[in-house]
Amino acid sequence: MFANFGWTGVELFFVLSGFLIGSQLLEPVSRGETPSLQRFYLRRSLRILPSFLVVLALYLFVPAWAERPVVTPAWRFLTFTQNFGLSINGFSHAWSLCVEEHFYLVLPLTVLALRGRLRAPSLLALAAAVMLGGMLLRGGLWMQHFSTLGPGEPGWRDYDRLLYYPTYARLDGLTCGVLLAALRVFRPAAWERWTRGARAGGMAFVGLACLGGVLFLNEEHYRYLLYTVVALPLVSLGFAALLMALAGPTASRVCARIPGVKTFAVLSFTVYLTHKAVQHGVRDALEPHGMDAFHVVTVLGGAVAVLLASLALHHGVERPMLKLRERLERRLASSKPQPAVS
Repeated sequence: MFANFGWTGVELFFVLSGFLIGSQLLEPVSRGETPSLQRFYLRRSLRILPSFLVVLALYLFVPAWAERPVVTPAWRFLTFTQNFGLSINGFSHAWSLCVEEHFYLVLPLTVLALRGRLRAPSLLALAAAVMLGGMLLRGGLWMQHFSTLGPGEPGWRDYDRLLYYPTYARLDGLTCGVLLAALRVFRPAAWERWTRGARAGGMAFVGLACLGGVLFLNEEHYRYLLYTVVALPLVSLGFAALLMALAGPTASRVCARIPGVKTFAVLSFTVYLTHKAVQHGVRDALEPHGMDAFHVVTVLGGAVAVLLASLALHHGVERPMLKLRERLERRLASSKPQPAVS
C-alpha cells in the first residue's frame, strides 16, 4: 500500500517548486519592481540545463548507462515535450522536468501580465479555476477513454499518457505552491500566524488527513473516476498544508538539524537525474548473486551508488555552472544603468 503511494513524491516536488519559483517572481512585484526575465532565465538555465544535458548524453550515447533502451527521439528531450504521449523507456522520468520547464515559461509571463491588476479574491478565484479545470479535464478524458474498459484490458496503457504525465494534468501542485508564495510575500503577517504554534499544528493535521485520504483511494480505487478527479488536488493540498506547518522557525530549525538533510537538498537535482540508471546498474550487478531488487544489500548499495554518482555530477558539472551563474549575475547587475544622483 505504501509503495503504491510513492508516486506522490513528485507532487511534493511541484508544490515546493511553485512555492520557491513563485516567491522569486513575486518578491520584486511586492516591492513595486518588475521581475527580470533575463535574470530569471539565466538562473534557471544554468541551474538545470548543464547537468540535464550531460545525463541525456549518457542515455543517448552510452547504452550501458540506460535502465531501458531509449526510444524517445532526442528532440523530444531537448524541447521538453517528452511528457506528451510518453512511452516508458530510458530516461522517461524526465517527464516531470518537462512540466517544470513549461511552468518556468508560463508563470513569469503570467506574473508580468497580471502585475498590479490582481487582488487576493481574484487570485484565489484564478487558482480555484485552474484546479477545477484540471479536475474536469481529467474527468472528461477518463469518461471518454476509460469508462467502458474492464480490468486488465490493454486500453488502460493509455491512462498514464493521458492523465498522469501531460502538463495539463499536473497543475494542482504548482498552483498550490504559487498560492503559498503569494501569501508569504503579500500577506507576511498572516503567513507568520499560520506557520506558528497551534495553527501550524492544525495545518499539519489537515495535510496528513488529505494524504491519508489519497492513500486509501490509491489502494482501493486506483484509476477509478473518483481517484482520477480528486487524488491530485488532495495530494497537492495535503503537501501545501504540511509545507506551511514546517515553514515556521521552530520546525525549520528542527528539520535543519537532521543529519544529511542539507546535503541531500543540495544534491536533490543530480539524484533525480541519475537515480534510475544507477539503481538499475546495481540491481543487474547483484542479481547473479541471488540478491533481488528488495534485498537489503541491493537497496543500500543502490543508495550509496546514487549518492556517489550525484556527488560526481554535482561537483563536476552543477557546481561549476552555479559559480559561472554567480559571475554572470554580477556582470548583469553591474551593466544596469545607475540612477542619477542629484
